[in-house]
Amino acid sequence: MWRGLALLGVAELGASVKRSILVAAIYAVAGLALLCSLGFLVAAGHGALAWRYGADVASLVLAGWFFVLALGIALIGLAIKWRAQRRRSMATTALVVAPTVAPVALRALARRPNLAATIAATVLAVGALVGSRWAARSDS
Repeated sequence: MWRGLALLGVAELGASVKRSILVAAIYAVAGLALLCSLGFLVAAGHGALAWRYGADVASLVLAGWFFVLALGIALIGLAIKWRAQRRRSMATTALVVAPTVAPVALRALARRPNLAATIAATVLAVGALVGSRWAARSDS
């Protein structure tokens, strides 16, 4: 019985891999068609601008537009990278500070088990837990 289930799982895995390859190939063809259409769009835009303003001006206008587009995309990428680095550094700081401070808080709790020490230890424990989850999420 288990052998039949294992074979069924292998067959489903093989079908899933084939579907994934087929979908990737379809996306690749769609991407190629999109690139071709964008090429024709740029050529048509160049032709229209050249008819109206001349070939040199049309080339300069399109070069300027593509420069602005590339700059905008690069700035978005840098912002995303900066945000991820900032989140990762904050999580790393929490992971380093919490284990360092936790023994001191536990000793204070052992000496004077009052409400303030209990709250501090709880905050440190929750901070370490949240920091480790945050670091795991930001790395993926």
